Amino acid sequence: MQGECGFTENILQLCKFALVGCLNTFIDWAVYFAILKMYPAESIFFYTAAKGLSYFCGILNSYVLNRCWTFKMSHDHNKGGTFIRFVLVNAVGLGINSASIYIFLNFNLAQMTALFLATVITFTFNFTLSKLWVFRKGKMAAKVSRG
Repeated sequence: MQGECGFTENILQLCKFALVGCLNTFIDWAVYFAILKMYPAESIFFYTAAKGLSYFCGILNSYVLNRCWTFKMSHDHNKGGTFIRFVLVNAVGLGINSASIYIFLNFNLAQMTALFLATVITFTFNFTLSKLWVFRKGKMAAKVSRG
């Protein structure tokens, strides 16, 4: 019975992570297009910098919702370690996201196509490391202490 509960919990976390990811993407893209609307510029460097800032807004939302809602970590549970791992994963994710959009735009892909592809690549990277590393250690410690 415990195996079924663990499977159900994993599926629920996957669904919540995906929902948080959709909201993060909405925030990311909304900020990105708002910046471009307020400060129209025609340079790949400007688009890349705007993408970095908009992605950071999504990161902030992601940490709060994934910590409190998706993985339901207590407020006193290894907050510093989890946050450091989260920041490291998302800093690399930001680099991947920004580099991806830069590369795709240099290959003359349409801006929306480049934005979509960069988002898919980054989502896959972030989900994998969030599940296997960022939030896993706290779950393992909880199992050991109940042991």
